[in-house]
Amino acid sequence: METVIKSSPLKKSITARCIFFVIILGAIITFVNYEAFQRNMNARNQIYLTEILKFAEQNIDTNDLAECKRTLKTSDKFNDLQNNLRNILINYNIDNIYIIDPLNVDSTKNALCIINGISKSKPRDNHDKIYYLGDVFYSSFSPDLMKELIWSKKHPQGIEFYNESDSAKYGNYYTAYTPLISSDQEVLGFLCADMSISDIKNSIANHTRLVLILIIICGFVFCYSFITWGQVYIVEPIEKLEKSVSEFAKISHNQANPSELIYNEPDIQTNNEVEFLSRAVTKMTSDIKAYAENLIAAEHKVTDLKENVTKLNVLAHQDSLTHVKNKTAYDKYVEILNAKIKGETARFAIVMIDLNHLKLINDTYGHERGNDYITGSCSIICDIYQHSPVFRIGGDEFVAVLERRDYAERDKLFKNLTDLLGNESLYEGKEPWLKYSAAAGLAVFNPDTDKSADDVFKKADKIMYDNKIAMHGGRN
Repeated sequence: METVIKSSPLKKSITARCIFFVIILGAIITFVNYEAFQRNMNARNQIYLTEILKFAEQNIDTNDLAECKRTLKTSDKFNDLQNNLRNILINYNIDNIYIIDPLNVDSTKNALCIINGISKSKPRDNHDKIYYLGDVFYSSFSPDLMKELIWSKKHPQGIEFYNESDSAKYGNYYTAYTPLISSDQEVLGFLCADMSISDIKNSIANHTRLVLILIIICGFVFCYSFITWGQVYIVEPIEKLEKSVSEFAKISHNQANPSELIYNEPDIQTNNEVEFLSRAVTKMTSDIKAYAENLIAAEHKVTDLKENVTKLNVLAHQDSLTHVKNKTAYDKYVEILNAKIKGETARFAIVMIDLNHLKLINDTYGHERGNDYITGSCSIICDIYQHSPVFRIGGDEFVAVLERRDYAERDKLFKNLTDLLGNESLYEGKEPWLKYSAAAGLAVFNPDTDKSADDVFKKADKIMYDNKIAMHGGRN
């Protein structure tokens, strides 16, 4: 048999696992970095918008603004405030800054303009227009944000934040808002600032992309370095060792002359476990050669004796017809069972089986057919009790001693036995000597009543005898 050597399975395995490791590690690092950077960006933007609103709020005279809202007429302070908001928009990285008063969450006009929406973006259609003090209009805010603003009018909380969803008229925005409270402690409106979420997402995506590129580069360097090292110090030495061992195995196969067992030691100088393994294999092959020489020398001396002992043992304990154990073997086994009973470790059952119609088959069809009947019945018994010793103790009598697995399943196995050997109709259409039939009895060792294995055998024999009478319609 020729040994087949696969092409570098170890190198492929190392490469695949390195790549898999880098991919998993890269995915984990990228995900963790993405989440951390996203949280950092959100926190930073909150701080940024908070500072902008606080700075803008310092220049707001809420009483003057409340009077402008009431009279719908602008004042010098109002105009200064509007110019100040425009300067903030120009000098800081935000998209909109404005003051509105939310009215309701209806899909029609739901907000009052106090200071018009000052935006870096230009109107995009006829519905996008600039609103002025006192204009009631349909806000681009989502219904959820409008609900929060209306609730905050009654429960002012300071600066709060909201992520606009895709349902917003102008797209996604990160909005910060704070209530403007007049001297009579009423909320006259909200100072709001918007920052585009797309800009935030772009920053996160660019950062993540940069991290991913660095991971890929580092992963490639790691994989290349590790695979190269593994090739030099692991894969190639093992391939040399495998080649030498395979050649030795090929020479050793069916080799009757130990002097021909020659092992070509590979040149491995890695100073690691592979080199130590190579030395151990060299020593082992030398020991194998010496052992084989001694073994062959000793084998010639014991072969004849062993064959004679084996033949005598088989003849003494095996039934010559069925090749199961005979009455002599059963008697020895009974001694073992009795020793277990004395040691209080016995746990077994005995099945007694007596074949039906054997005499009729011998008289009618001859002893050769009777032998076929005996061997066929024995085969069924052995198939059922595969884990138990089966003994032929008489011409048509068999005994099975059940222990361990067969003992635990004794009732199920006994039913299988009686179903097969107790119903001759199963073999209709077959020759008479193939219509197997037998009476059987099962007895379980009871330490309270049974003093020996023979007591259990007698119980099984009695049950078998009763079953045999019942099978013959009450006739012996």
